[in-house]
Amino acid sequence: MLGFVVLVLARPKSPVVQRGLSRRRPNRLASVALAAMVTGALITGLIHTLNVWAPFGLWSPIGLHVVFAIGAAPLAMLHVVTRPQRVRPVDLSRRTWLQALGVAGIAFGLHSVFDRWAAADRRFTGSHEVGSGQPGEMPVVQWFNDSPPRIDPADWVLRLRGSVERDVDYEELAAHTTTREATLDCTNGWYSTQDWTGVMLSDLLGPGAAGRSLEVRSATGYTRRFPLGDADKMMLAHKLGGKPLSRGHGAPVRLVAPGRRGLWWVKWVTEVRTSDWPWWLQSPISFT
Repeated sequence: MLGFVVLVLARPKSPVVQRGLSRRRPNRLASVALAAMVTGALITGLIHTLNVWAPFGLWSPIGLHVVFAIGAAPLAMLHVVTRPQRVRPVDLSRRTWLQALGVAGIAFGLHSVFDRWAAADRRFTGSHEVGSGQPGEMPVVQWFNDSPPRIDPADWVLRLRGSVERDVDYEELAAHTTTREATLDCTNGWYSTQDWTGVMLSDLLGPGAAGRSLEVRSATGYTRRFPLGDADKMMLAHKLGGKPLSRGHGAPVRLVAPGRRGLWWVKWVTEVRTSDWPWWLQSPISFT
């Protein structure tokens, strides 16, 4: 919606921009960079919505969209600070409010038409469907500095720590064959619904699990913390679509966390630890 508001305002704003560029102010280049970042964010957002460019590793329209948006944020703050605007009586007039409502109405109309025409296949998160029911077509992605490890199932051990202290080998975990359908919705702009087979975390931890949260750790060091009450919803999966997980999808064991975005689905799991810390006491995203 805000993107379409920017598009609607672009035409009346252009004379102001031209006058500003002719004045050779000290932060002129920063303003040009802001315009470039906003334009890049708009273009990549439209490309993602139209689904005309499939994600390729870290390079995807939605990924670049985020990069442009992050780049625009400090430049926008600099623009506001260096070009302060005083509120005038005309800014609060009835005519101004009607104009604002008109711009919002046009943007809403454009958004509605565009969404119905070009984005009907998207999930409520904005992600496009890819490879549902076909594990071989589900994209393989990993976190920023994760390098997919090669783990021999025969050497793999899951450490349960905290209120439950024991080790689980692959043979024991693979004996559990609970199958659930779950949707992995990746922040890279796609989602895929698959059948996952493994053991529910609540069954693995047993009735002795206590605390406020549980921490799931990867062999790479990547970690996410969840409410302990979510243990009966989450699974440690060893199969995808009836076949053992591939290395790229988290073999030998990965977390399946229905209702959460892909960055919470920890791969290559090696430890689950219960804790008295609240689950929200962590960074919004993991930096390793």
